Parts: sequence; structure tokens; C-alpha cells
Amino acid sequence: MINNKTCTRCVNDRTIKNIKFDKNGVCNFCKTYDEYAARLHDYENLEKLFLKKVNNVDGDFDYDVAVGFSGGKDSTYVLYKLVKVYKLKCIAYTLDNGFLSKEARDKIDQIVKELNVEHEYVTCDMELLKKSYKYIVNKYLSPCIACSFLGYASMINYASKVNARVGIHGRSIYQMLRNFSNDTDDVFKPFILSGLEDTVDLDKLFNDIITKIDFLVDKKLADEIKSKLLNDAFKNGYRDFIPYFLYHPYNKDEIIHFLKQNTSWSPKKDAEHFDCLIHNGALYLKDLTARRGHLMPEYSVMIREGALTKAEAYKELNRKTDTDVAKKELKMLCNYANINYTKIMFKAKIYNKRWW
Repeated sequence: MINNKTCTRCVNDRTIKNIKFDKNGVCNFCKTYDEYAARLHDYENLEKLFLKKVNNVDGDFDYDVAVGFSGGKDSTYVLYKLVKVYKLKCIAYTLDNGFLSKEARDKIDQIVKELNVEHEYVTCDMELLKKSYKYIVNKYLSPCIACSFLGYASMINYASKVNARVGIHGRSIYQMLRNFSNDTDDVFKPFILSGLEDTVDLDKLFNDIITKIDFLVDKKLADEIKSKLLNDAFKNGYRDFIPYFLYHPYNKDEIIHFLKQNTSWSPKKDAEHFDCLIHNGALYLKDLTARRGHLMPEYSVMIREGALTKAEAYKELNRKTDTDVAKKELKMLCNYANINYTKIMFKAKIYNKRWW
């Protein structure tokens, strides 16, 4: 008998929003992946498409590429490849969300010096940051939504601000496809679909995405976000915003090895998320709310990609969190944004007890 609460191929279960299972117990995320798998791995044609998107043939732009740069392994690898291999004129920028670690800053400053790349730290209005964190954490119990929300708005705007032909980010294929399904309205989905096309109607793409702001937050906050974070894009026109790893293979171990061989980049302790001072706290809150590991959808993509077995995925999902560290970080966020820590913990526990 098929278990109708867990996918028979990946580790996704009923706690995943909008999940559906077919008669064989395969989830809709696996089925959508199968539809796109051939295109997502046709790297010969994807390389041609990538070159077409980044090639500044008309010379009307001040930069070929504006690159989002967190100092992590993925964005460091992307920046190196764009500068050293593709020989593109790049400007790198780092979004400072108020919780950027010293280790990340040190790595960022060192790498841009090594690569001789222009770089800028981009900051949001502090009151807008605090207001957004407070609203979104109270409503969705996920500070990462606020970071992504404000971050992508800033990234879309930045390429227009500096007059770059395109904006590029280093989100991994596992992150990109975590919520990718024909049955869902994932905010990132349009970037994947448009990224696979030769030509893109940028006005339609970004107007459709930006209108979603109005459904995620109240009108006053939505208007403030748009007016403060997207003014250059509105004024100068949108630029294509593409994921490097949509067009290139992704392998974590190979990336780390490459960086150690070719740059000074090396993690002090953890290769993942050292750039964020509240990462553990955010993950703890999301795990508690969802009653499962927040990274479950990413592990499921890794299974589909052959990068992880189901047994290995379950082992990762069962890995224990240092709750003392996580709670300390969560309290740091709450103090910063004037959020009632006791209230959100109570709300998370209520969500945790729901029957899925």
C-alpha cells in the first residue's frame, strides 16, 4: 500500500505546502522536475543561452554584469568564473541586511581585492528593515522571507542603478527548485522559466512579480518597499536577472575544492551560511513551525539530482540543532526588530501541533 503522506521518490511529505501525490505516491514536485530535467541538464545549449544573455553586443551598458556577492562559496565561485573565465566587466555588490557577519565581510573584502573587481555594500533604510522583519516574522514566522523579499527587490534594482546589462546571482539549483512545480505559484518560478527562454518580456516579468508584494504585506508597507527599493528599476528600466547555476552544473564539493585551489577563500568552520548572524535562529523557528526540517524540499531536489540518497537526506533532517545558539540568535533578531519573542515562539508551537 502506498504511504499517502510521503513521496515514494523524495523525502517531501504532507507538511510541504501545495503538495499532491499521484496514484503511485510520487509528489507533484518530482513530476514537474521530470518534465524539465532534460532542459535543465542540456548544458551545451544552456551555455549558448547564457552567453547570449550576458554578451553586451550593443555596448550601451556600463557593466556586463552586476553580481550579488555574499562572500559564501557559491557567489565567490560565480564571481571568479565571470571575471576570470568569461572575462566580463563586473561590479559586485553585497546586501547588508543588518546581520552580515565579520567573517563574511573579511572574505568579501579579500576576494574583490584579489579579483580586482569594483564592489559596493548596499544597505536598506534601517527603519524599513525593522518594519519588514517585524511584519513578516509575525505573519509568516520566517525572517528568511523578509531577507529574500527585500534582497531580491534590491538586487533587481541594483543592475538598473549601475546600468549593467544583467544581474546575476549564485543561488544553487537545489534552492531554486525547492518549490518548483506546475501546481504552485512560487515567487522564484518565473525567473527559472524566463531564464530558459531566448527572449524575455522584462516589463511583464517584473511587473507580475512585483504585484505579488501587495498580497504578501499590507498596502502601506508594500508601497514603501517599492518606492524605496525599486526606484532605479522603475526609472531606468528592468534588467534581466539570471541564476548562474541554471546554466552551469552545481557540485558543492567541487566548488569548495576549486576555490581553495584558486583563491584565498576557505571556511573557518562551516561552508554554509556563515555570512548570516541569525541563520541558526531562523532555521530553528522555521523547523519548529513546519514540524519538519525546513531544508526538506532542498534535500528532495538533491535526491532527484542524484546528489543525495534518501537515507542521507533523512540523516540530515534528523541532525540535532543547538537550540541554545538558535534561541540566542532568534532573540537577537527580536530585539533588533522589536518583535515579541514569547509571542512568536507560542505561535510557532501552535502551528507545530496542527494536524497536517
